[in-house]
Amino acid sequence: MRTRPKIIISGLGAALVVFVAPIAWSALGTHGYFYAGRCICGHDSFVRIQGDGYFTYSPGHQVREHRAFTLRPQEDGWVVVGLPHSEMYRSPLEGEDKVIAHVRFRDGALYETWGSSTNWTRLPKAYNVWRIWAAKLLKE
Repeated sequence: MRTRPKIIISGLGAALVVFVAPIAWSALGTHGYFYAGRCICGHDSFVRIQGDGYFTYSPGHQVREHRAFTLRPQEDGWVVVGLPHSEMYRSPLEGEDKVIAHVRFRDGALYETWGSSTNWTRLPKAYNVWRIWAAKLLKE
């Protein structure tokens, strides 16, 4: 085989790996984003857990991804505690020691229940992270 076809095949293989690697990374464990539904204006919303943070992001709203809550590990998942009071907003869900929700990772999805409810909501994994990352790169 000549050199040029080898370079083309190697380049296509590298491009395929670059495209598929983030999708594979997102598919494993609690990495990546979870689809949290749509807001009233029709924009997709996503949730991400990183370290002790519960992050939310909605690309259509053109607002940067932000830490919405703090997580504390628990036997079967995490408990969500409110953030400290802020001068920018006021919410009854605030308070550094107040448990406001429970979050679990099971069967490749994130489950959450808010307040004293025992109804668990399933947030499926967002496998195609490219649309989220592209929105972040274009908006920032």
